[in-house]
Amino acid sequence: MDKFVLIDGNSLINRAFYATPLMSNSKGEYTNAVYGFLNMLIKIIGDVKPEYLLVAFDRKEPTFRHNMYAEYKGTRKPMPAELVPQIGLLKEVLDALDICRYECAGIEADDIIGTLAKKYSYETIIYTGDKDSFQLVDSSTSVYFTKRGITDVEEYNAYNFVEKLTIRPAQIIDLKALMGDSSDNIPGVKGIGEKTGLDLLHKFGTVEKIYENVDEITGKLKDKLVEFKDDCFLSKTLATINTSVDIDLTEKDFTLKYPFNSSAKQLFTRLELRNILKKSEIFDDDAPVDSETDVQKLNIERVVLNSVDKLNEVVTGKRVAVSFENYVSVYQFDGKEYSLMIKENFFDEGVDPDEAVSAAIKLFSRKDTSFIVYGKKNLMHVAKNYRLTIDAHTDDLLLIKYLTDFSGKEESLFDVMDFYGYDKNFPAYAIADLFDRFYNKADDKEKAIYNEMELPLAEVLFDTEEEGFKVDKDNLESMSAYYKEKCDSLLEKIQELAGEKVNPNSSKQLSVVLFEKLGLKHGKKIKTGGYSTDSDILEKLADEHPIIPFILEYRKYTKLLSTYVDGFKPLIDRNGLIHTTYFQAQTSTGRLSSRKPNLQNIPVRDEEG
Repeated sequence: MDKFVLIDGNSLINRAFYATPLMSNSKGEYTNAVYGFLNMLIKIIGDVKPEYLLVAFDRKEPTFRHNMYAEYKGTRKPMPAELVPQIGLLKEVLDALDICRYECAGIEADDIIGTLAKKYSYETIIYTGDKDSFQLVDSSTSVYFTKRGITDVEEYNAYNFVEKLTIRPAQIIDLKALMGDSSDNIPGVKGIGEKTGLDLLHKFGTVEKIYENVDEITGKLKDKLVEFKDDCFLSKTLATINTSVDIDLTEKDFTLKYPFNSSAKQLFTRLELRNILKKSEIFDDDAPVDSETDVQKLNIERVVLNSVDKLNEVVTGKRVAVSFENYVSVYQFDGKEYSLMIKENFFDEGVDPDEAVSAAIKLFSRKDTSFIVYGKKNLMHVAKNYRLTIDAHTDDLLLIKYLTDFSGKEESLFDVMDFYGYDKNFPAYAIADLFDRFYNKADDKEKAIYNEMELPLAEVLFDTEEEGFKVDKDNLESMSAYYKEKCDSLLEKIQELAGEKVNPNSSKQLSVVLFEKLGLKHGKKIKTGGYSTDSDILEKLADEHPIIPFILEYRKYTKLLSTYVDGFKPLIDRNGLIHTTYFQAQTSTGRLSSRKPNLQNIPVRDEEG
């Protein structure tokens, strides 16, 4: 049987909004709800594989329920300001994906969904966070209720409904008539809650039957039923989904076209929904991503130069982006990207690679021009290798992106371009465009940090890296011998206590000795088998067995030996210096990180460190 998925658009985007951290693109458009909705939609399509799909929306105009009861939905809080524009944005996205959506003045999404569910004989699956749709469950219709967020979904169908809720689907209307619904401001019978309502329905079946037999009910409960009879029947009408709405759609309209047309990538790129763009399987081809800010839209022209003299001639702008990726290219906000043709061998036309890089760096001597690059500090090192300096004001895309759109990982320029859907043939244009997008997105505080702290810091770190730090190589040799002797002594004690040969740095071997042979307390099994022997686990067991302190000490000395003592030796230059590399854009806390060697991990709080 064909499958028909019906989605309550307002309900799911509302859940997505609260389940997904607030996020916006570089233009300031909020996108978290749309992003969360799309992830849910893609998962639904992947799990259900429906032939038909429709997203229904409410409208602002009053419905017949408002005409019957002016206070209907009158207690609902206004939609968050950050969510309001995302409703229209979601509809734009659905249109780009060629997914059928439907809304009609005076008709609620529930009525649209109910009508389509009953009209067609498909296997129908309704996705909603509204329990009203429970009344639609039957032999061919299931409701997937989003309990929390957008991933915690519970299925209600004809086979489990009574078991889960103790009443039949049709009785959901009667239950709401009795207990009301605060979310929709349906009054119900004042003083009757869910438990009493269920008890009444278990005994009498429907609201009508309850009132036919109201004399069998005694006490205050009877008084409530009698007093609020009109509210009860009004509430039943308000809670009943209209399954006979006139909807001008055919099967062709809501036939799902999946994978999606690749033209939708343009919209996703503009919205900067990068993780959606990475899901290549959801698009119908591997066409490159184009965007409204991309090459084809802006008609960026690539001009190939065959001499460094030409480069000097064409660079006349007061603001220039320069890329050194694969080839040297410049963009000066004039619609053209100029690239130096690099010759790969002696017989090729073009410019020698060293000559091209040197010529591009010499541009930075123009103090009347400002430049934009990706990784200013690295460029300064390259310049020094050519015995050149960076004299002009130079902005850094890497740093402004770090402040406004931190990804949590190390990224090359091409990584960033790919993430945002830029054509890799135009890296200088991408640097220029992305820098302005991120800088314009930054608030005053972020701009101040960029200009007054991060950008000047890049120059300080360059000087620090170039200066290096002095290392006493002879002392390292003596420390190496001492630590090796210490490790050998500790290993001997560990193996003596273990009663067998064991490598203390092997979690698998240690797990067997500690938790199976010695019977120490252990945590949960890890995926590779055995139990975790991480330091935090061992520290808790330090008093449980004399082997544990020796293992912890052994691990400390082996790390000092391998990572720092012996690890420093190959990094020492002929002047006895080590030149670490500092990274100022790789931690969420703002601290520096370093590599070759990693200075942050030296345990300086103990004597050995």
